[in-house]
Amino acid sequence: MSTATLTDTLLSLTVAERVALADRLYASVPEDWQQTVDRAWMEEATQRSEEMDADPSLELSHEDFLAGLKINRGRA
Repeated sequence: MSTATLTDTLLSLTVAERVALADRLYASVPEDWQQTVDRAWMEEATQRSEEMDADPSLELSHEDFLAGLKINRGRA
């Protein structure tokens, strides 16, 4: 079964069924998973901060950042 077919099937479940499924899926995630994700995000943030310190021209204003999101919406 393709991911698209599975997704369509799952989205056809009732809200209560989707919530129950989400609870079961979340319960299946290893306890240390969040720590691993948090560590990876912190490493990425640190790297980007160091890059911007080294070359301030890489920084974006809040407005430019949001404009980039609007331009790239739908490309993913």
